[in-house]
Amino acid sequence: MNYRILDECRGNGKGYIKLLASGVSVDKLYASAVASNGRELVCAIYEMPRNGEDRDVAALHGADTGVYGEDARLFVVAVPLLDGVDLSVRVFEGVSHGEPVFRFVFKPVESKIRSRLLYKRHPNRASQIRDIDQRRLSGQPFVYVTGIYYLTPTEVVCRFHATIPYEPDAKYEAFVVDASAHPVGTNLVVLEDSVVPDPHNPLLRLRELGYSIGLHGSDRTLCINVHRIGAPFSDGCFTCILPPEVDGFTRGATEELRYASQDPQYHQWFERHRATPSDIIRQRESCMSWENTPLVSIITPVFRTPESFLRAMIVSVLAQSYEHFELILVNASGVCPQVDRVLSEFHDSRIHVVTCENKSISENTNVGIAAAQGDYLAFVDHDDTIEPDALYRYMLTVREDPETDLLYCDEDHLRDGEYEWPIFKPDFNADLLYAQNYITHMLMVSSYALSRVELSGPEVNGAQDYDLTLKCSEVARSIHNVPYMLYHWREHSNSTSAGIESKSYAITGGAVAVKNHFKRVGLNVEVEERSVACTYKTSPQLDVHPRVGIIIPTKDHVDLLSACVESVLAKTDYDNYDIICVENNSTSKETFSYYQDIQRLHKNVHVVTWPGTGFNYSAICNFGAAQSDADLLLFLNNDTEIINPDWLTSMVGLFERPEVGVVGAKLYNFDGLTQHAGIWVVPGGFDYMNLNFSKNGAGYMNLLQIPSDVAAVTGACQMVRRPLFEKIGGLDEELAVALNDVDLCLKADQQGYLVVFDPDANLYHHESSSRGHENRDVRTYKRFDQERYRFLDRWSGVERGRFMNINLNQYDGHFKIQW
Repeated sequence: MNYRILDECRGNGKGYIKLLASGVSVDKLYASAVASNGRELVCAIYEMPRNGEDRDVAALHGADTGVYGEDARLFVVAVPLLDGVDLSVRVFEGVSHGEPVFRFVFKPVESKIRSRLLYKRHPNRASQIRDIDQRRLSGQPFVYVTGIYYLTPTEVVCRFHATIPYEPDAKYEAFVVDASAHPVGTNLVVLEDSVVPDPHNPLLRLRELGYSIGLHGSDRTLCINVHRIGAPFSDGCFTCILPPEVDGFTRGATEELRYASQDPQYHQWFERHRATPSDIIRQRESCMSWENTPLVSIITPVFRTPESFLRAMIVSVLAQSYEHFELILVNASGVCPQVDRVLSEFHDSRIHVVTCENKSISENTNVGIAAAQGDYLAFVDHDDTIEPDALYRYMLTVREDPETDLLYCDEDHLRDGEYEWPIFKPDFNADLLYAQNYITHMLMVSSYALSRVELSGPEVNGAQDYDLTLKCSEVARSIHNVPYMLYHWREHSNSTSAGIESKSYAITGGAVAVKNHFKRVGLNVEVEERSVACTYKTSPQLDVHPRVGIIIPTKDHVDLLSACVESVLAKTDYDNYDIICVENNSTSKETFSYYQDIQRLHKNVHVVTWPGTGFNYSAICNFGAAQSDADLLLFLNNDTEIINPDWLTSMVGLFERPEVGVVGAKLYNFDGLTQHAGIWVVPGGFDYMNLNFSKNGAGYMNLLQIPSDVAAVTGACQMVRRPLFEKIGGLDEELAVALNDVDLCLKADQQGYLVVFDPDANLYHHESSSRGHENRDVRTYKRFDQERYRFLDRWSGVERGRFMNINLNQYDGHFKIQW
């Protein structure tokens, strides 16, 4: 056998060597490389189709050497492109990886020169061989990077995926090296390990391997290698990504996770969507035809406000297109020339100045409430501004629903004349409100609701608006978000918006407001401050611990099941639960041996056998639920593992409120990135929310750190009230594989129950590790697709904009502005 290198080029993080060979009688060649520091790396060989030009090249070389001729074959060797080391590349014949039949040295600098010359002189030849590994994948192992995400400002996780022809009992390992072939990375984890049919040949199977590795942000060149343990390195696959590609992946991840409040183009969106002067004129004309125009009292406590800020606030109120209002300025400034000067400028009969002694902000606000004559009372801070159509939009909502008792709108920050950090709020979200005052501005309440609550006292100073919101929400007949950007919260050195540290008493006042709310509704709840300022954790003090039936569908994969069950037993501090493993057609003797052992060791673990055949997740879970008499049913995947001991206590605690029907946990991939934090559902679409944030990420409106009501939660960890589960008929067995968990949540919502995402229940989840992704198996994907369309048809009328503001992209779970 004779070889000669014909051409050399570079691309896609690899060096490509075009190899001419004669006397080749084997179907396949193998190649591997050894770096100058001794590190062995994977290479790959691809045979090229012959064409006329190739035959001419072979004949030319045959004339020179006398050994090449028409029997010559062409191969491409793909080599890791590492700028820091030379590689000794070895070519092996057939499946016997003995002595190499050919060697050559790959030198990065020389390769770069030859590559540029080849592109300049023979671009067609270069295009033939460059990226051949990406074009000739069928039957060949290959690996590719799927994303690089930040864990901290200096640490990232790199995710990559390998697809390899299936070999029974084969085990694989992966490693990553830098430009000098030195190993880099920590915490290499397997995110997926599944076997699926080859989409090009359903008679063959593929091994799908998903990995994640932790890296420093300074790691700029990455060579990723995956190979079979015990086999030569030539029997594997690799990919290289260079600094520009690393930057592209990290920029892509940053853009993926950038939510509406961080959108640098927000000011353009706002200018496009705010009311124009012509809009305001038409609104005023429209109001003149209304038979009923409720009086709105705008209450603003004033205390030594900067002159320009107070003037801007008053001007913004007087500019309203809805003109039936009164502005009550509660002046607690005492002798203050700057305030007196501004107040003396305005001579509008709708402005009423009430002077009072400065006490607390709560008490000053109450002075304004006592003076108000309006049917509705709105609260505007003395240094903020509102849009000229704010009252008009609110009153339109009241006209549509006369029983509206509490209203609020979207808001942003006003800093140095620029509008930024927008907050587009959902419809009324009770659990979100109990965790933070997301309503804030512009709060408007009806006199009907206000007459039924006690006004706030000094104990909630700084959080008096939060306290009033909670109180009015308890008696309100109807609550509405007005989804327009109508309020501008001015950010300056003395404002809460610029930093709560200047008003830490407001945090304490908020905790008091939340605790008092639950006391009024009859629940004994402990309230503590969370790490994110002005957010709160509520822990019901349970007099009775309801029994929880943890139902785990399982089939073989005893390694996953044992890790799941034993993490529940070892890490759960809740004291009243049973585990019901629902056996589904397992075949491994190891599985049944484990069933015997775990039941013998733990009296609260039971194994029941589903009498059906095949796989029907809904039927299996329904069968498991029928074997339990627990008050609460928790469906748990066998590929999950518990993280925090109080996970079950936290989930159970939410059911102390009778309106809560379903609760889901926060799930992480094993590399620390968020996998599930609730599910969005709109007509024609659904998916997980806030995917791929780090453990410490707060997310839009802190939704990764605090509970909130959502459309649905995943069945990987889903708790439901037994009476509700039975009332809606359990999981729909026509949805055997997909979306049965989401369907259950939407049915619970139809019955008037809340579905709550609980970020204080944390678990790891090997998603699709036991069954594989549906879309990689042609046969099961057809079934999945049918169920998906059945689900979408059933829920085609689901409401948009309820859990995700209508100004946000309803088909993206990362809360991005809808342009």
